[in-house]
Amino acid sequence: MAEDRRVRKSKTAIKQAFIQLLSEKNIEHITIQQISDLADVNRGTFYLNFEDKYVLLEEMENEKIVEIKSYLDISQLDLSNKTVEEFMQEFSNLVIKKVLEHINENLAFYQVILGMGRKSMIEEQIFGMINKNITYLIGDNETVFGIPIDYYLSYVSGSMFSMITYWVNDSDRVSVDDLVQYVLKIATTGPLSILKQLVDERGN
Repeated sequence: MAEDRRVRKSKTAIKQAFIQLLSEKNIEHITIQQISDLADVNRGTFYLNFEDKYVLLEEMENEKIVEIKSYLDISQLDLSNKTVEEFMQEFSNLVIKKVLEHINENLAFYQVILGMGRKSMIEEQIFGMINKNITYLIGDNETVFGIPIDYYLSYVSGSMFSMITYWVNDSDRVSVDDLVQYVLKIATTGPLSILKQLVDERGN
């Protein structure tokens, strides 16, 4: 048991050091020695736990993917027989809010991962999970109000992920609760409807 605790402690230190280094430089310029020095472990300890820095990154991403999947699976939620307002409120609180809370609790990790200039496994998985949930809700329909399903999925998942990415990197980021309300308002009202309201207000 004591050895297991030491292993977990070493792996945690290595991961924290790696995230710090990734926030400072490109992964290609990070050496195992730099990670080991910052984590205060020797190179042998690193290689006992990870084959290389890319395997380390993959393990870290997979850990977060498992957590996000537990929040994004809506198949267990009862969202039927609800008004639009009830549906959106429940979906926002039980899915969107939990995902955002998870990201907020691991903010340093997501700032690094989403700022690496490449499409991460997490991004691909989140897109896939959002699309899976939407497909689950709409069934076997090939269109949504005349819109081909692939176009609909691309718009919904793309805009949602873009907003989350902006929030993660915003130095003046709003609270999780505020962001949930922003998402809810845009989703229920629609961006063009909001613009029309603003135009009307300016005209009065």
